[in-house]
Amino acid sequence: MGHTFAAIIDGLSNTVGAAEVKTFVAALLDGGNPAAMNAPVPSTPAEVVAYGGTFDPDYCHTQWVTGRTLQSGLTCTFPPNTRVPYTTGGVTYDVDFTSARVSSSAPVQTYRVVTARSYHSGGVNVLMMDGSVRFVSSSIDQNLWRGIGTRSGGEVIGEF
Repeated sequence: MGHTFAAIIDGLSNTVGAAEVKTFVAALLDGGNPAAMNAPVPSTPAEVVAYGGTFDPDYCHTQWVTGRTLQSGLTCTFPPNTRVPYTTGGVTYDVDFTSARVSSSAPVQTYRVVTARSYHSGGVNVLMMDGSVRFVSSSIDQNLWRGIGTRSGGEVIGEF
């Protein structure tokens, strides 16, 4: 489903279009689905890990050409570079999460937590919908980050 620029009522300069993500980020796949359960958005990484799922150490962000959120996108659930730690076999990984894999033959409502991550110290480069690029600090307020991740939430953004 597409949207026009006119549908971005929060303003093009106040809305995230894309951001850096690291390739081969580990993931929890096919975990619980808080969206289907009408659960609130998780406020901590521990809540995401509690949804469970099948661990894949190098699943995410490797198929950018498909344009699917889990491979190429991000969600603004947590600020940039937030660690969502999952430990298995004595090794701790930062993970992304999806409640179901994408299938055109059997579509289901999915829930994802895909964090913007970079190798830069202290933040990530973010492309705003107006075409500008901004460096967003990893210490940005979580609610502010979530606000700039929506196109029509009506949030008053201010400076960030």
